[in-house]
Amino acid sequence: MTSNAFLTSALANVTISSSFGDDHLGKGMEMMVKLIATREVRKVDRDFFFISMNGWDAHKLLDNNLNRNLETFDKALESFVTELRLMGVWENITILQTSEFGRTLEANSVRGTDHGWGGNYMMMGGSVRGRQIVGKYPEFLNSNAPEILDRGRVLPTTSWDVILSAIAEWTGVPPEALSDVCPNLDNFPKSDWFDVRDLFHTV
Repeated sequence: MTSNAFLTSALANVTISSSFGDDHLGKGMEMMVKLIATREVRKVDRDFFFISMNGWDAHKLLDNNLNRNLETFDKALESFVTELRLMGVWENITILQTSEFGRTLEANSVRGTDHGWGGNYMMMGGSVRGRQIVGKYPEFLNSNAPEILDRGRVLPTTSWDVILSAIAEWTGVPPEALSDVCPNLDNFPKSDWFDVRDLFHTV
């Protein structure tokens, strides 16, 4: 049996009890659940999945666009977490939501927002130390804050390498190898780094 046929057969034997919907995100997260369910037959001890969701570049009518997208995201995420909890693996899962750029804090003339720099991002999972904001949050959400420039463009204050290195350590990368996984990590002062225990309950 070829590797493709083997995987197809393994995935076909997975039973899903939740409805993920027919959109791109829902189908993708359902496939991730099936892949996680077949981790033993695939003989893997950890997986990394990437999935995208378009439609956030709202240069106009942000409220309508945001509400619609959040409903789609919430439905897929709820089904995803439900299935992982049923499998008993939620404590071994970390979800990191990212974007290639932030948005301006000030609206434009057509009730939208334009391209920015820094932004807020979410991390969640069964072992994630949640209910906290990490990094530097602006004291003011206007030009009185040194991190905020014209039209509410926010200067980033936390490197992705700092976040990803903590996740890498949680997955088993030894501390002495973190700079190999996140090569820009050493460009930032160690006082800005996160210890893995800052972000996770269990290591």
